[in-house]
Amino acid sequence: MILQLLTIILIVPAAFIASYYLFLAIVGLISRNTPNINENNAKQSNRFAIIVPAHNEENAILKTINSCKNIEYPDEMYKTFVIADNCTDKTASITIESGTDCLVRENDNLRGKGHALAWTFDKLKNESFDAFVIVDADCLIDSNSLNAFDCYINQGDLVLQANDVSANPDDSAMSYAVTVGNIIENDLFYIAKDAIGLPVQLRGTGMVLTKKILELYPWSADSVVEDMEYSMDLLKDNVRIRFVKETKVSSDFPIHKEQLDVQRSRWAGNLGFGKKDAINLIIEGYKKSSINLIDLGLSFLVLSRPLVLAELILAIIFAYLSTIFAPGLLSSHLFIGSLIIFIMQFIYFGTGILLLGLNKTRIKYLLEAPFVVLRLAVISFKGMLNFEKSNWTRTPRDNE
Repeated sequence: MILQLLTIILIVPAAFIASYYLFLAIVGLISRNTPNINENNAKQSNRFAIIVPAHNEENAILKTINSCKNIEYPDEMYKTFVIADNCTDKTASITIESGTDCLVRENDNLRGKGHALAWTFDKLKNESFDAFVIVDADCLIDSNSLNAFDCYINQGDLVLQANDVSANPDDSAMSYAVTVGNIIENDLFYIAKDAIGLPVQLRGTGMVLTKKILELYPWSADSVVEDMEYSMDLLKDNVRIRFVKETKVSSDFPIHKEQLDVQRSRWAGNLGFGKKDAINLIIEGYKKSSINLIDLGLSFLVLSRPLVLAELILAIIFAYLSTIFAPGLLSSHLFIGSLIIFIMQFIYFGTGILLLGLNKTRIKYLLEAPFVVLRLAVISFKGMLNFEKSNWTRTPRDNE
């Protein structure tokens, strides 16, 4: 009886989450190839500041700078600023030699990307920029990006999130598994949410904040999950964040465990940050009849797919044990139900695998992927339990 009860406790949320995932996946697949804008109609009327926070990025910064220089937008209508934040290497000198504006920030007490952005916004608030584009120092930005952002802003959108994609899916089993997860996040989750007007969250790089929104909601997020903090401030006040599927920023994803541990431990802070408000958001949404608040709370609860998958596997184990130690119709139905949910999740993750595409290397990586997923689940679980406003830690680069 206890085993059956534990199985029910696990299987009910697993069934709901699988249904939620598949619903969004269907909407995403229908919507992913239908553009929200026509970039040929870009008025090129908005002036952009591209902000590149950088901490000791001498090996990567020039590639990012050149990517910004290659954007197809009038030169007088945008400017790139590299923020050399507490750097001890040649990031600043390389930036200056490239002819790019460099703002040097030194503050040992207030370290990290969130503080660097707040400092930069304050520096540039009186400049004649209409919007600020935040790009990480190891990212490449599409040449059409500002035209796409211009179209969205001209139709009244105030906050945008570009498609954040992997540049190295085939470098290792780790980068492959994370890339599949990222495709699912973009194409089967955020594209769907944007299409039906559900909340989209900022993701750190590829963010676009208009001057108007920063005047209404000054940047004050300073934790390791500064993007999540700011998203919450906006979404609670019904400010829509648009997902810009027409353009992307790309970067190398982790290829070995040291990189994965640092990056995903920082990102796992989203779980700890969100868990504090998830249930309250759902309750508040129910009271206010706000589907957006309810969905925002649900999103926090299902944010980590590896953790969700681990919960489902646990449900299957308990269901199977129930058939052994408490045989009967209920136990059989629970076990069959758990297998059906597993098939639903298999279809969901399989869709992400197919969207990325398969080759001999990726088939090999698929065999190693379960170990990566397990590691991600452990990191997510620790992040959910131990979140605090700790210092931002830079992800080590492969060439280091």
